[in-house]
Amino acid sequence: MKLSLTPTLKLPLGIAAVALFSLVFHPAFAETPVTLLRTIYLPEITGDFDHFAVDLKRNHLFVSAEVHHSVEMFDLHTGEHLRSLSGYKTPHTLAFDAKKDELLVCDGGDSSLLVVDPSDFHRIDRIQLVDGSATGKGDSPDAGYYDAATRLLYIGNGGASADLPNSTISVFSPEAGKIIANIDIPGNNVESIVVDDAHRRLYVNIRDKREIGVVDLEANKVIAIWTVDGLNKNTAMSMDKATGRLFVAGRNPGLFYVFDVNTGKVVAQMPCVNVNDDMIFDASSKRVYVSGLGGLSVFHEDTPDRYTELLNLPTNGGKTSAYVPSLHQLFVIHPKTDVDVAALLVYKVNP
Repeated sequence: MKLSLTPTLKLPLGIAAVALFSLVFHPAFAETPVTLLRTIYLPEITGDFDHFAVDLKRNHLFVSAEVHHSVEMFDLHTGEHLRSLSGYKTPHTLAFDAKKDELLVCDGGDSSLLVVDPSDFHRIDRIQLVDGSATGKGDSPDAGYYDAATRLLYIGNGGASADLPNSTISVFSPEAGKIIANIDIPGNNVESIVVDDAHRRLYVNIRDKREIGVVDLEANKVIAIWTVDGLNKNTAMSMDKATGRLFVAGRNPGLFYVFDVNTGKVVAQMPCVNVNDDMIFDASSKRVYVSGLGGLSVFHEDTPDRYTELLNLPTNGGKTSAYVPSLHQLFVIHPKTDVDVAALLVYKVNP
């Protein structure tokens, strides 16, 4: 099979050679899982990016530019960079509630959730969260999860970013326009969150303790703690809800774990990209995409307990990603590096 580097990488020859050999294709699959369609360069933007949101009604893609203090907006179909939405302090998690037609922005620097009108981007409301500004920390909230089935946004806040020993997951209802519950989490660094509607549970990475918290969503309290030897800086998370498999990725080293949610036990473990930040499970193709500073790892779920690595692709340090099933497109964004400006990478997801 012929291998080629993605066109976005402007690498010196020596670095390019290393990157070339980091590509892995599994011989059982005739085609690479993803193909780069286009690269949208963002020369004016410096610093890290965080998470994405999608407005299908207007065909807009949003991503947080936390260091640039903005939310960047793109055309969902062409990838064209449309505008930079300013006025944010440190935006992190984004979500879009289609029924109320609202963009939700978790602004860590403002210790708040901002409700924004996506037609003209004026602020409809500001919801105060755990306040870290008094301590000078001021970067809470950060991680979050929008559950489309219940239309609830789960927002991780508090903890070390607010100079507090423990964290809070605040539950925001767009329908009610307010926080309807707060869940205490025994750790000061809450990362990715996933909701398991079938079991009425929430799973959350408690990174400072190398643990996964299991929350009963009827009682809104932690009912179990899971961990495993070797788990470190567990950050990215996703889930196959049909099979009851929770996917967790650790950092330093980059390791991909699969937990059986019925037992809390690990059923599979494999290396993955390091310094990961996002993970996506596509149920239709049974693929898991893990994006991190080390690139993009793609795994195939052969059975609920067995996984094959399909691809390990350099992405110039793109830690965050989003998949739009209706377009069969995967978006990865990387910051400015020593060899390239910041860019949005648009991939076609192959069958």
